[in-house]
Amino acid sequence: MKAMRGSGSGGWGGGLLSATMACLACLACSICGQAALAPTTASALSIDVSGNHFVDGKGKRVRLIGVNRSGSEYSCAGDDGQGGHGYAVFQGPVSDRAIKAMKKWRVNAVALPLNEACWLGGYGGLNPSFSGAPYREAIEDYVNRLNRHGIYVVLRLSGAGPGDSVYGSVPGDAEAPMADADHAVDFWTSVATEFRDNHAVLFHLYDEPHKIEWLCVLYGCTVDADGSDGEPIFGQYEATGHKQLLTAIRDTGATQPIVISGIDFAGQVDQWELYAPEDPLGKRVVGWNSFDYSGNLKSSKPDLAGLSRKYPVLVGGFGDTDCNSGYSRKLMRFADSKGISYLAWTWNTEADYSGCANALLGPKLSAYYSGKPSGFGKGIRDHYRDLAAKGKKGKK
Repeated sequence: MKAMRGSGSGGWGGGLLSATMACLACLACSICGQAALAPTTASALSIDVSGNHFVDGKGKRVRLIGVNRSGSEYSCAGDDGQGGHGYAVFQGPVSDRAIKAMKKWRVNAVALPLNEACWLGGYGGLNPSFSGAPYREAIEDYVNRLNRHGIYVVLRLSGAGPGDSVYGSVPGDAEAPMADADHAVDFWTSVATEFRDNHAVLFHLYDEPHKIEWLCVLYGCTVDADGSDGEPIFGQYEATGHKQLLTAIRDTGATQPIVISGIDFAGQVDQWELYAPEDPLGKRVVGWNSFDYSGNLKSSKPDLAGLSRKYPVLVGGFGDTDCNSGYSRKLMRFADSKGISYLAWTWNTEADYSGCANALLGPKLSAYYSGKPSGFGKGIRDHYRDLAAKGKKGKK
């Protein structure tokens, strides 16, 4: 997510290290027990696309109302305090008890940001305990457990980098402008193959394309990442496009819905219909993000309203940085009026996220288990509970 990336609230920030050692013991224990996991199995939970909305396995309309679970995109590559890269797979607990706290908020969907280097393994100098097979097994186990609790999962490529560059390995790291040609296709081939039979997941091609034009997002191009405006310092690299990533997924036989972000950190979708790659299965989902500092809600309303009449729309991330939910409440009310799905950023504590900006949970580790909200999170929680109590599905 773009949300304060580089200052600790969206990616790899200084406050995360302070929480790392406190969480390492429980995280390590959960990972150690995953070596014997069976391959990902099909879930009884199911989601598909029908026209401009999501449907479950019985054809009933579904709106995704949930949260992002940040950490799996950077913990596996972050500074371990001893000169190495990778201190955990997740930031904070991901046990059944922690999942039950999400259910208290009436969450039915979780977006899980992934790091391609950690998933693929074998390069970038990553700790082998938290990359490659151990990382994949931990992700698969968490997805299966979320599904068993009735929660859909959006698997999203967030951490990408060309060559041996690994997202999250540098403090203050930022997202690449676009997925790299070196690894992203292999990443999606692997992820889609692993989850091909799990119809309770969706695939989100790339989180936040930025500083590139629509044609590059569709087909790929040469990108110059020079470190300005929060970019990583890659220099020139070859980016792949949404078309290649979607094709990689469909070539595995996977049939799940595919979320396709707009440009400008997923905040601009005015030409989405023209530049989103065609899907032979017709299961494209519009991906859009919005935070209080971007202020793009008002300007995007006409585009979102038009697209929502043709396609499912997913707000992949939204939030406030001033410890309240004023902007988010406006966004949710608009989305409710159009039947748009949305996932708040992010289900992490203030301690793990260097303050309450975009952190949905209070400062203590126990908030992962109790669901106690931050000042920002309270407005989100209350709105979600209100939706559930009223059975409100939106106008679609």
